[in-house]
Amino acid sequence: MIEGSMQIWLGFFLLLLGVSFGRMGPSFQRNRYYLYFLLLGFVSLCVQLYVPNKQELVISNSLENFLPWFSTGFLGYYLVLIGAPTYWKTRYPQLISGWVVILFSFFLYLQYNSDLAIMEVLIASSTLIGILISVLSFALLVRIVENRIPLEEPAPELTDREKEFVRQIISNNIGVDDK
Repeated sequence: MIEGSMQIWLGFFLLLLGVSFGRMGPSFQRNRYYLYFLLLGFVSLCVQLYVPNKQELVISNSLENFLPWFSTGFLGYYLVLIGAPTYWKTRYPQLISGWVVILFSFFLYLQYNSDLAIMEVLIASSTLIGILISVLSFALLVRIVENRIPLEEPAPELTDREKEFVRQIISNNIGVDDK
């Protein structure tokens, strides 16, 4: 019993460790081992070698109901983002297949969460409406404030002394000699 619970918590900690390692270091040289920690944590959460305790069994069952529709939805969102118009170029196969996969993930969500009550759906939709109203009002207020601020004059051109100072800073940061 305790081994199953330890395996679930070990999986969570390995996932957290993998995410933390993935964010460590400069952007061009991240930790090399973060992906292995993420995969090991994910596997230890999904593949149960022992039967966990009651609380951890609830977590395990929730993950089993969460992963199918979330992974298909994530794949769909990824395809939609790839197919979205970037620099006026739309990739229709990825865009259309992404939306089909997203619709399929909604179907999977309803299949895995068939015990939804009408009250839960109403509460969730009212929450979404409240979030939408607050985001729209924030965007409207930002637009009003930005339109009231007068445009500034363009900045004057840098002097030769300032240009030389900027060139020195950049060459020092990228390691170029003054020769």
